[in-house]
Amino acid sequence: MTTRSPPSTPPAPPESPQQALLREFDHDARSPLSAMAAATELLGATDDPALQEEARGVIARQVRKLNELFAAFRARLAALASGRNDPPI
Repeated sequence: MTTRSPPSTPPAPPESPQQALLREFDHDARSPLSAMAAATELLGATDDPALQEEARGVIARQVRKLNELFAAFRARLAALASGRNDPPI
């Protein structure tokens, strides 16, 4: 009796620059969003003014990070749209 090898799965197609950009953006956006979610929960869970101020500071910093992330994302999209495959980071 001859044993057959299971059919091999074809390799995944290479990731396009647009797919890579979206994957990176998704990954990079999760951290600030998670930090903001935790700080928002803290704001609702405490009456301690110091903790509330700290939570507000976390939210403000993460909003700045997201703004920077979106600006970089827009710049990379523009670079890709213009045909450059080496968009700025």
